[in-house]
Amino acid sequence: MELFCLEHILFMVVIALIMGLSIFLILKFVPKEKMFIPIKILAAIGLILIIIYRIVVAKSRTSTFIDFLPDTYCSMMGFIMPLVVLFFKPNTKIFQYALFAGMIGGLLTYIYPDFIVYFDTMFNIHPFTGYLYHVFMLFIFLIAIISKYFVPTFKNWISLPIGLAFMVVVGVFGNSVLNQSNNMYLNAPLIDGTIFTWYIVGILFLVLYTLIIQIYEMCTIGPKEWTVVKGWNCVISKFKEIKFKTNIDKRKALKNEIQNNTENKKVDNVEILASSLDGKEDIKDKKTKK
Repeated sequence: MELFCLEHILFMVVIALIMGLSIFLILKFVPKEKMFIPIKILAAIGLILIIIYRIVVAKSRTSTFIDFLPDTYCSMMGFIMPLVVLFFKPNTKIFQYALFAGMIGGLLTYIYPDFIVYFDTMFNIHPFTGYLYHVFMLFIFLIAIISKYFVPTFKNWISLPIGLAFMVVVGVFGNSVLNQSNNMYLNAPLIDGTIFTWYIVGILFLVLYTLIIQIYEMCTIGPKEWTVVKGWNCVISKFKEIKFKTNIDKRKALKNEIQNNTENKKVDNVEILASSLDGKEDIKDKKTKK
């Protein structure tokens, strides 16, 4: 089976239609205060799919527990994302990390599922469950964002870089201790023969992540409330404050200098006056002696 063959394209189209229709129906019939119910159901289904997928992967290898453990970015997020959605509150740092990290894995695999080339059909349980758990990660992200169950913020921006750093550590452990060949794609590019190594993709992902949050703010709140605008205004305010303090310090220094000069002039004038008086006294003394 080849990438972007007729079966793959039809599969993508059907899944897109199902996701679109499902999102429409959920938004129409589920009130906002009950939105956690379908989202957690989707997370539970996604968790079941990744467990089935890893069992299939393990059986296709040596059937050991190590073979069951996730050895790729997506399989790791296949466990992390649904567990976080099930057991953590939205709008927390870990929730933002899990949703965005899961979304990028789901989106990339939805478009480019490189593992399907090893099978004759998408309906083999291996590619089928593998493709579907990626789709559910993307699906959960979309419904959570669109329904505003989860609101991405720049306040929690740092959560994703920290989460990705953690995954790099997990990848190093898997490659060096568990003898996994390319955990987290640390030893080879995501796509053979390309520049898309883990750090290049990581940088691009952080840029996309930042843009998504900014676009979300632009679509949901007024320009004055944008984090970028607030940050810029804060910088300008701090600059003006520093400039104002600098001007005050300069004025104080100038005032002190003027006062010092005035006092010095007074001292000089007194000394000159004293000198002149001393001179007059000397003249009187000379006249008296004569």
